[in-house]
Amino acid sequence: MSADKKTALEIASAYLANRMRTSDEVRKRLEEKGFREDESESAIEELEGLGYLDDYEYALRYFEYNREKKRGSERAARELAEKGVDEGIIKNAREDFLYENKVDEYQDALEIALRDIEGKSIDERMRAKVARRLEGKGFASGDIIKVLEVIKK
Repeated sequence: MSADKKTALEIASAYLANRMRTSDEVRKRLEEKGFREDESESAIEELEGLGYLDDYEYALRYFEYNREKKRGSERAARELAEKGVDEGIIKNAREDFLYENKVDEYQDALEIALRDIEGKSIDERMRAKVARRLEGKGFASGDIIKVLEVIKK
């Protein structure tokens, strides 16, 4: 290898320098750069061992970020899956985040709905609009149904 050719570990480290990434994002980056699978996996394993690459921690931060943006955890889980995070990791991180932060997503959804309908007449069209908005924000259908029952009254 020539002195100017960077290793998979160097490329992956530089890719992680700006922000957290998932293992799959790093894997794809190394693939784009032309590294063999064994080189990529070796670099990923080393970064995981050093604590620089951690999909569980990434998922926890992602759920936190989504909550700050007033979004439901279903949306975050869907986006994490698109980023290549393992389903088991997503499930564990989601449960841990919701439990440790005492998150009541129904209450979050209700607050958003009440803010949206404030001062407006509540008819079927308005309820449908609220339902679409909450669904788009990633709230569970059970929570959306409960919110719609409350605002119907």
